[in-house]
Amino acid sequence: MINILVDEAYAFDYLSILEVKKQKSSSATEAWSKCYINLQIQFDSEKWFSMINSQEYKNMITANELTFNAVDKAKNNEVTAQHVDYCNYQRHIAKQKFQEKFFMCDLSELKIGYEKYTHNNHTDV
Repeated sequence: MINILVDEAYAFDYLSILEVKKQKSSSATEAWSKCYINLQIQFDSEKWFSMINSQEYKNMITANELTFNAVDKAKNNEVTAQHVDYCNYQRHIAKQKFQEKFFMCDLSELKIGYEKYTHNNHTDV
């Protein structure tokens, strides 16, 4: 495996993706566990538990569940590509809120072309 530098919320988003996969299949448990431990050792206990038990982290899990389910439904044309894209945008919003709360800075990832979601009546996660 290799190490890369990513925003903290990006790493927690990845952990939340593995959480969703772990809930759907026990074969993802080992990958989730390795990621969990790798992240955990980088923080003191108080900071770790405040993040992992936060509403912002739970929102990332929810956003990833929505995205996972939308992609699954898209395989049978049960949802539109726009719906899948919107779910993925909700992942971005959840990551952004996590990053801002726990690391007091913006994500380095830039999303473009999503102005319509900020102006419509879509509900954020």
